[in-house]
Amino acid sequence: MTASTHQLTGLLFGLAAISLFQLFPPSFGNLTEAGVFFVLVLFGSLLPDMDTPKSRLGAKVPLISYPLFWLFGHRTWSHSLLFVIITAVTGFLVGLVLHFPYYISLGISIGVLSHVIGDYFFDGGVPLFHPLSKRRYKFLITAKTRRPNSIGFSENIVVGILIVLNSWFLMRWLDVETSLFVLING
Repeated sequence: MTASTHQLTGLLFGLAAISLFQLFPPSFGNLTEAGVFFVLVLFGSLLPDMDTPKSRLGAKVPLISYPLFWLFGHRTWSHSLLFVIITAVTGFLVGLVLHFPYYISLGISIGVLSHVIGDYFFDGGVPLFHPLSKRRYKFLITAKTRRPNSIGFSENIVVGILIVLNSWFLMRWLDVETSLFVLING
């Protein structure tokens, strides 16, 4: 899965969270918080791949990505449920101590979760229960990963589905149906 597809998946999870749970009702007063939230979701959606220097994020921080790659390899602990939990708990505790708004740790955690679930739908699978088990889990029907950093046919299908779902959740969050109804019917 390419970095862009991971970020589209993160965007989907972020839009789903804010529209389903009304985290940021759309208004000018909430634009800054929503913007920060989405930047952090996009960052979090790349974070698990920092364990490889070939990733978009890993290439920017080689002093971190190379040691992680040498010690653990790619798609091990950073693609597990344990990593998702550690990220969420650490973010929550840091937020409490430093008095950060809740949406900072929530954004990163949602991004990390979206990455792991996104890779679950690709042929490489994810070691959900690492380090207890190295078994990789994947969905019944998976998209094929094509490298280097290119999008194959099956990933294009995934991207198309993500764009449609992102559009639907964005319209739901912005309450476009109600706005259009009021605009048309006065």
